[in-house]
Amino acid sequence: MTRLADKVVLVTGGTSGIGVDIARRCLEEGARVAVAGRNQDRGQAVANSLGGDALDGKVMFVSLDVSNEQSWIDAISAVVECFGGLDVLVNNAGVMTPCDVENTSFELFQNTIMTNAGGVFLGCKHAIEQMKTQGKPASLVNVLSTTALKTSAWTMAYGASKSAALSITKSVALSCAENKYSIRCNAVLPGVVMTPMVENLLAMSADADAQLAGLLASQPMGRLVEGEEVANAVIYFASEESSGVTGAHFAVDCGMTAS
Repeated sequence: MTRLADKVVLVTGGTSGIGVDIARRCLEEGARVAVAGRNQDRGQAVANSLGGDALDGKVMFVSLDVSNEQSWIDAISAVVECFGGLDVLVNNAGVMTPCDVENTSFELFQNTIMTNAGGVFLGCKHAIEQMKTQGKPASLVNVLSTTALKTSAWTMAYGASKSAALSITKSVALSCAENKYSIRCNAVLPGVVMTPMVENLLAMSADADAQLAGLLASQPMGRLVEGEEVANAVIYFASEESSGVTGAHFAVDCGMTAS
């Protein structure tokens, strides 16, 4: 499969969960991939596991704190130096601490917003600076959450950050179109996926089995979303199959936002 042949893809939050699935699918579709994260040892281990002898030279790890602007500048520079350009940015990194409004500290709120929305803003801003110089189609794909559309009491800060990131997606798409850049910007909204983030939430629960049963009951299809299903939606937006699509969002949520 070569839907991303000759494309260079940077995946943030690429060292665990959905990010690993996205990186793997991009490699399967012929891309060269930079997996980005804050943990050097884990990131290098993931890059090594994805690469192997057959994909030698097609995958790299790059250190990145998505809430830090200089870190973005350095990371994109490293990718361009190694692979010669940047065609697709997948903004996948995110944090969540379950908390309602009364128990959310301002520090927690700021950190959630700066990582989940600020990271998307910084990534799009600095990726565009590189992409617009290349003279060929490029794509920004923001992996957000269904909480951008349908939040809950205990996802107050998280939902706010994802709603903000969805608005950023649309604004970036319009800006690129108005400036006649060949850069599209779209969003994928995953439902509940069994990622380390969700596993941690279950571990914090007084009754993990009951909590999981509640999650399953909220899914019209009666199951959780698979990471690869989210990755497949990312591939669509990253590839030229979606060449006429920008400012759009696509929920991969087993019907949760439709109910």
